[in-house]
Amino acid sequence: GSEIAVGGQGTVFRATRTSRPDGTAANDVVALKLYFDRRQLPIQPEITAMENVSHLNLARLIEHGYCDVAGRHTRYVVWEFIEGQPLSVQLRSGRLLESEVLAIGRDVAAAIAEIWSRRVVHADIKPSNIMLRNSDDGDIMFGSVDSAVLIDLGVARDLDQSNIGTLDRRERRSAPRPMGTWGYFSPEQIRGTKALSCASDVFSLGVVMLQCLLGKHPTDDDQTAITDGIRASGGRVAASVGLLCALDMMLSPLPAFRPNPAELSHRFQSLRQTMQAEFAKGARTPQKAQN
Repeated sequence: GSEIAVGGQGTVFRATRTSRPDGTAANDVVALKLYFDRRQLPIQPEITAMENVSHLNLARLIEHGYCDVAGRHTRYVVWEFIEGQPLSVQLRSGRLLESEVLAIGRDVAAAIAEIWSRRVVHADIKPSNIMLRNSDDGDIMFGSVDSAVLIDLGVARDLDQSNIGTLDRRERRSAPRPMGTWGYFSPEQIRGTKALSCASDVFSLGVVMLQCLLGKHPTDDDQTAITDGIRASGGRVAASVGLLCALDMMLSPLPAFRPNPAELSHRFQSLRQTMQAEFAKGARTPQKAQN
């Protein structure tokens, strides 16, 4: 089928699976990831992280192995196909409603907590790695975003794996970039901390959520500005105090001060329920955050 995405870890296609590894018939639409270049990053961490995982907010690993593509012995991984669109596409239309941002934060934080229970760090939380499942009719109060799914653990790493080397600021232009995406690295990622934790993913999620509120990247993809420290509060965006306080903690330069992802997920759900109750009473009207 059609090509969905091309990245450093492989090319993803929409495909129809006609049979299972055991030879029984199948007829399901899947996301097929092919690794044409043998020099690409090792994919075993991605597979190890997701084998036997079943979670509402994580794309399900269906099967993996080798196949022949145009005469080439090619490694493949088959993922659940998520109906919806990437958050990166949704952001082209501008800012999201606070209720939508809370739904994204709730679901991605839950996904981070799940993989961290296996001591795995995603290490590449960004809008294009978050798929949005939109509600069928859309809620005028809460917007169209119903839930979010975290995808692509192509650079995921186990806690005991070696991490990136330290990058001096003067060397960043010539040195290879750490695995992940510029503009979303946590301070410890860019410093080359060897043992990352879920706190690194929490920081990156904070950047993404602030981007959703602003309708643009908070530092225009300037990683140095992020590393030096950014805040959500202080009049930059008009959002609830509860959300702004949570974002400030998520964006703390010190990992130990960032919230636990499971607790964050519950907090965002609670804030969303409170907002829903206020809407029902007419005490609050939905609006997109303003600069």
